[in-house]
Amino acid sequence: MDAASLLAHPAVAADPLAIELAHVLAAPTGLSSAGHPYLQDAAYHRFRDHVPHLLGMGPRALLAIDRVCDAASEAGVDVGDAAKVVRGCVLTAAITAPCDLWLMRHVISALHKVGLVARLLAGEHIDPRACDVVDAAPRQADPRELEADLTFLLSRGFLAVKRDCFVAPSHPRARHALATLTPTTTPADVSRLWLAALRQQPLSTSERRLLVDVGTGLHPRTELAQDSWTATADDVDIGFRLLPIVLALRATGLHRELVAGALLSPSSLTPAADIARSALSVLQAAGVLAPRGDLQWTPTATGVRVAEKGAGPMGIIEAYHPYMARLDDILINGRNAAWVTRGANIAASQDANRDSFSRTNDALDAFCRDTGFGYGVFIEHAIGRGEATRQRFERSKTGTPPGSLHYVGADLEDAAIDACIEERARGRLPQDMIFVRHADIGDPGHLVRALEAAGLSPQGAVMVIGNGFHEVRNQSDERMVDIFRAYCDAGLLLLFTEENALRVDDLLTTAWNTYHAGFRYVHEKSGQGLRPAEPAPPARFGRSLQKSWRECAESAGYVRVEKYSSRSRTVHPLAPVPRTNPSISANHFCVPRRLLASLK
Repeated sequence: MDAASLLAHPAVAADPLAIELAHVLAAPTGLSSAGHPYLQDAAYHRFRDHVPHLLGMGPRALLAIDRVCDAASEAGVDVGDAAKVVRGCVLTAAITAPCDLWLMRHVISALHKVGLVARLLAGEHIDPRACDVVDAAPRQADPRELEADLTFLLSRGFLAVKRDCFVAPSHPRARHALATLTPTTTPADVSRLWLAALRQQPLSTSERRLLVDVGTGLHPRTELAQDSWTATADDVDIGFRLLPIVLALRATGLHRELVAGALLSPSSLTPAADIARSALSVLQAAGVLAPRGDLQWTPTATGVRVAEKGAGPMGIIEAYHPYMARLDDILINGRNAAWVTRGANIAASQDANRDSFSRTNDALDAFCRDTGFGYGVFIEHAIGRGEATRQRFERSKTGTPPGSLHYVGADLEDAAIDACIEERARGRLPQDMIFVRHADIGDPGHLVRALEAAGLSPQGAVMVIGNGFHEVRNQSDERMVDIFRAYCDAGLLLLFTEENALRVDDLLTTAWNTYHAGFRYVHEKSGQGLRPAEPAPPARFGRSLQKSWRECAESAGYVRVEKYSSRSRTVHPLAPVPRTNPSISANHFCVPRRLLASLK
C-alpha cells in the first residue's frame, strides 16, 4: 500500500512520529504459521530506528499510531496487522527497557570508576583478555568479568567491536551517554527504601533526602527525530530511577491503582508529601503517569502495562543488586562472596512464570490423555511460591482420589520453602505437601534421596521447573548433560521452562523487544548459564552460545516430545524465513526414552 494517502491526512502530516509510522504501517505484512502478524524488514527497521518509543515516548508513539489508524480508516485502508505489531513493540519496551537501562547505569558507573570509559572515548581498543584497570595501583581486570560488562554494553549499542577488541561507538548519542553517566551514589538496593517509604516505615534523614533527590533533575526526552534505537543518557537515567519504584508499588499492592486506571495524588502513595512527589515525578518522566489537573495523575496505556506485567522481569533483574553494588570491585577481584538470593525475587518469578506453568500443566494433561500415562508424584523444583503446584492442585481437586497424588516442593534456599509453607497455610497448596530444603537443582541425588526417604519412587514422577536449570553455577556442556542423565536414570519426566539465550546479533536486531540483554548479563555475572532452546548459529559478535537445552537433554537419554512442548513469541517481529528467529522462551516436555518407548 502506498503511504501517500495516509501522509496527506492533516493529523498525520502535523505529527513527525505519525509521518514515520505511516511508512511503517502502510508496508505489507504477513502472518506466521501460528497466526501472528509480522513486519517486513524495512518497515521494522524504520520503526525501530526512527520512532522513539522508550519511557515517556511510549504514550506519544501510541497516540501517533492511533492517528495513522484513524487516517487509514477514513481512507478505507486496513493497517490493523501492522498496527498490532508496532503497538506490541511499544508496550513491550515499556517493561523491558527499564531492566536494561537500570543495569546500564550500574555498568557504565563501574567502568568510569576503573578508568575504562575515558580510555574508550579516547580511542583505545580494549581487549578483555589483557586489560589493566585503575585500582590502588594498575591491576589486570578479570577477563571473564570485563568481557561480560563490555558485551552487555555492546548488545545495547553503547560499544562496538574491531579486530576482537571493544571500542567506543561511533554514534554521538551513545558516546555522549558514556561520557555523561558518571558514577552514581544511589545504592543498588534503593528499592528497599522506596518500599519502606510506601509502607510508612521510619527512614533516616539521609534516606529521606536520597528518595527526594531521586525525583529531581529529570530531563524526559522531547526530541522526536532519531536515527538510531540506542538510548539517550536521559533514558538511562530515568529508567535507572524508575525500576525500584515499580517494584515498591508492586510489593505494597499500589500497582493495582494503576491497573484500574485510578486518579493518583501524592497522598495515594504516602503521607510523606515530598517523597510522594518525587516518586510521581519519576513515574511521569517515564511515561507511566500523565498529569490530570492539580496534583493528580492517571496511568497511561504504557503505565497500565508496566503495572500489570513490569514487576516480573524488573524484579528478576533487580535481585542481582548485590553484584551491581560492587561491579568495580568484581572487575578486579572476581565475584568472591557476591551471590544473589532467590528470596528477593520469589514473587517476581511467580508473576513471570504463571502463564508458562499453565501451558505446562495443559501439556501434561494432554500427554496423559493421549498415552494413558499416569503419575503419582508431582514435584516442583526451584519452587518460588509453588505456582505450578497450585495450578496442579486446583486441577486435581476433582477426579483424583484423595491421597493418590503426592506433591513435593524442592528448592536450594530456605526463603522459597518458607514462602510455600505460608501458601500452604493459606490453603493454596496441598496440606500434605512434602518440602525438600537445600535442594540444589544441579545435584539430582539430593532430591532422589529425599523422595526415597519419604517412601516415594522417582520412577515415573513428574518434575516441573520454571527457569531453574540455568541456575546451575559454572556449568559446562558436559556437566549439564550429566545432571540431565542423573534425572533420566532416576525415571523423572522433566517439564521445564527456560528463557532462551540469545546471541548478541539477535539482541542488536531486536533492540527493546525483549529484556534478554539484561537477563543474559545478570546470569552471566552470577555464574549461571543460559542456553538456547535449539542449536544456535555462530555469532558475529561475542562468543558463540553453549549447547542447547534440547541437545543436553537428548544426549542424556531424554526425548523432547514436540507435540507437548511449546514456544513463546519470536524475538523479531519479522518474516520467519530465511533468518534465524528464536523464541523468547520454550517449554520443554522431556520424557525418558525408555519410558516413552513403553507407552507407544
